[in-house]
Amino acid sequence: MNFWNTFTNLCVQHGESATTVLKTLGLSKGNAQRWKNGGGPTLATAAKIAEHFGVRIDDLVEHS
Repeated sequence: MNFWNTFTNLCVQHGESATTVLKTLGLSKGNAQRWKNGGGPTLATAAKIAEHFGVRIDDLVEHS
């Protein structure tokens, strides 16, 4: 599973849209486009997302 799928699955589980999470965390929509194209987040961004969803960074990126 790529990072985008992991991220969007977490969004669905928490009842949030990807756009809302990006906005809440102060991330640009360009991140979403990069992830959709198969890229992954930087470590700092992964840490923000993991904290937001209450998961470990490893859980967030190990499937990517």
